Amino acid sequence: MIDTNLYTLCSDCDLLVQLPAVDIEHKAVCPRCHNLLNKKNRNMRLNTTIYALCALIMLFTASGFIFIDITILGNFNGVTVLDVLTTLYRDDYRFIALIFLLFVLIFPIFNLTIMLLLCAKRSLSRYRKRDLLIIYEKLIHWCMPEIFLTGILVSFVKLMSYGQIGITTAFIAFCLFVFFYLKAVLSFSTKACWDSIATNNFAHKPLIAGETGINQDIRLCDCCHAILPAKTVHCPRCKQSGKPRNRDKIQWTLALLATSLIIYIPANLFGIMITVILGSASSATILDGVIYMWQAGDIPVALVILTASIIIPILKIVSLSGLCYFAIGSRHKSIHNCLNMNRLYKVVEFIGKWSMIDIFVVSVISALVRNQQMMAIYPDIGIIFFAIVVIVTMIASHQFDPRLIWDRVKN
Repeated sequence: MIDTNLYTLCSDCDLLVQLPAVDIEHKAVCPRCHNLLNKKNRNMRLNTTIYALCALIMLFTASGFIFIDITILGNFNGVTVLDVLTTLYRDDYRFIALIFLLFVLIFPIFNLTIMLLLCAKRSLSRYRKRDLLIIYEKLIHWCMPEIFLTGILVSFVKLMSYGQIGITTAFIAFCLFVFFYLKAVLSFSTKACWDSIATNNFAHKPLIAGETGINQDIRLCDCCHAILPAKTVHCPRCKQSGKPRNRDKIQWTLALLATSLIIYIPANLFGIMITVILGSASSATILDGVIYMWQAGDIPVALVILTASIIIPILKIVSLSGLCYFAIGSRHKSIHNCLNMNRLYKVVEFIGKWSMIDIFVVSVISALVRNQQMMAIYPDIGIIFFAIVVIVTMIASHQFDPRLIWDRVKN
């Protein structure tokens, strides 16, 4: 066995790359698809610990006090972060409450705690490190505090038409939580943690840089990114199973896309928000909200909602379908076409969860506007369908294997 960490397989294009010595504050990228292979941050453990600790302190500070308030016709109503959760639960929208609890609070707290444990000076067994890293990798894509904060800012525009909005120091604390959380994620290096457990190279023969892994009878571990013999089912480092290519994931991706397309219809036909004024109730769909914002002169906000809630889900379904066809159906692939498709996948992967903005907007507005005598806002059934669409499309993008894009490429 070659005990060296000088080689790595690109997770996007399967090219074997011999890594150079990476200087501090620099990164190494794949020469073929430009995927990030390694980065070296200054004082990674110390910076990650500081940012993660500050993020947790700011979150707990923000959660204990009113962070947004609204005054409607002289009636004051203020909410904490946890009030958004309890309001959704009382309204029997427990699925949306669960999404908020997990994606905005629990998952980020878990990952911040994992960062602190892995970066602390206290030594952990390699088995404990392995389990923590696996949990971190699985949760990182579902952490959305920055999207919730964006949803709050978008909701301010609509709330200003109902009454006077006020923010407190708790809101500033929540903004700092999001800032420190993102800084911690950017500072943390999972590769450095995995390499501290064991070597990343379990190949039993000399490796040839510049050749694809599948041509050298080696594969990449999908979990810890170790280099393994192609016939090795379970990774010696993280114990997760895998194989060189899982073409069944294409079928899963297409099935999930078909499911999301079907659910997308009622998500747009049914209302996502019910407004009750003096006992008279009216329901508004996503498109109604866009039209309302546009007519009120809030064109930038209307464009944000239109893009995040209508355009992005459609483009994501179409783009992933096109990627699946290109991966398995295209017979004439060039490096230029593969590079464009790989960029498209990166964009789809990044923007997918931003469709959650509309869900968080409705959650914040329904928690704040509860003047029972004059006016109240409640979520409507359409928000559940829309949340399912976003989650299903996110799962579909995670199921897709970008290495299939580069198979059979002509140099």
